[in-house]
Amino acid sequence: MGHYLQAFICTKTDSENFAKSFKNAISISLGQGIALIPMTEELFDEINNSQTSCFIKNFKFINENIEEIILKIIENKKLAYVESEYFGSTGSQKAIIWNQKNREQVLVLGKDNINNVLKYFGVIADEGIDEFQTLGFHNNRSTQKWIENTLKQNPTGF
Repeated sequence: MGHYLQAFICTKTDSENFAKSFKNAISISLGQGIALIPMTEELFDEINNSQTSCFIKNFKFINENIEEIILKIIENKKLAYVESEYFGSTGSQKAIIWNQKNREQVLVLGKDNINNVLKYFGVIADEGIDEFQTLGFHNNRSTQKWIENTLKQNPTGF
């Protein structure tokens, strides 16, 4: 079974402000004051606005143009972007963390990068499981599943 995710992670409050900036941004509350914003093709196209730009360090959906635009929007807040690509037990997670309008960390090709991002935002793991499972990342195995399952729980919107 695979796990394919491309999404921004930030505080719930900051995600609501981010979502106001883009009509294709969807804020999904994860708990512990954290939210996820799935990076759909529509959101990518909206932010990127058909600009040609170099992709950042092996990432598939974050380029320098998108980074420049989101840094203007988030101001001095913290924001992370994660990509996960697994099939069975083979694969990796990548992450970028921005803070104070700067790229603070780039975590490439690791197994615990999403957990590291969640810890950075103060997520506390439940006993016996990690941060990834605590916030339900194992329940939605793709970017699209996050959206579909959120719509099932709240059919009138996010």
